[in-house]
Amino acid sequence: MSVHRIELVPNGSLSWQTAAIFFGSIAGASLFIALVFAFQGYWPILPFAGLELALLGWALWHSMRKSRQRDMLLLEPQRIVVEKYRLDGHQRVEFPRVWTQARLEPGGHRHHPSRLILRGHGRSCEIGDFLTEEERSSLQSRLAELLAEGGGTGHGKPVGL
Repeated sequence: MSVHRIELVPNGSLSWQTAAIFFGSIAGASLFIALVFAFQGYWPILPFAGLELALLGWALWHSMRKSRQRDMLLLEPQRIVVEKYRLDGHQRVEFPRVWTQARLEPGGHRHHPSRLILRGHGRSCEIGDFLTEEERSSLQSRLAELLAEGGGTGHGKPVGL
């Protein structure tokens, strides 16, 4: 029985530098257009352009911060360690491997995403909440396969991740 480490990170295509370049190019174009109209007498466009850029900057900053979250899973012969890094802090949960199950549960409503839950020995922990449906399903299958290797009850058809 071997040790497996799985790191889950959101798909973040922008670095902070490219985000700054993107914001700068949008801001430059927007301010240029706003100034052209302001010089023609339509000065009320300037506050709206500023508000638009402030909202875009906030949304970009928030998106970049959320891309720093991650889940780390360490599957050892006797235990499973889950470490979740979020904006509001760090959480660590340990499960005995032999009692742990990986279950994909449907969302609360029809259009809500599913939830991948590790459950064992009276505790549970949601992982991969930032993954797509396909990624969550594939991860559940892979975890079920790994848990079956170790004698756990992963519940699921083995499929490679």
